[in-house]
Amino acid sequence: MARRRSITLDQESRVLSLYKDGIAIKEIIRETGVRSEQTIYRILDSNGVPRRPKVRGVKRILVMIEEDVAAILDKEQSVSLYVNEAIRFYHSNRH
Repeated sequence: MARRRSITLDQESRVLSLYKDGIAIKEIIRETGVRSEQTIYRILDSNGVPRRPKVRGVKRILVMIEEDVAAILDKEQSVSLYVNEAIRFYHSNRH
């Protein structure tokens, strides 16, 4: 007996759009009603969408940020990736 398709074409389209817009997987799950990360990744893989890079963290730190910086970071999907890239850019351009 064949499994019935539990993901609609509209959900699949929305998953692809949100992921391409940089939305986090957990937020895509909330917004689309797709029930698992595995299903999200299956949709992405079957549509040839490349995975986003992961940050390979070696150290976790706690920093205090000011309100304007917090507003900037609130708009980023991956704060870790953003901070790493910003520091590299700043460092390479200050010498």
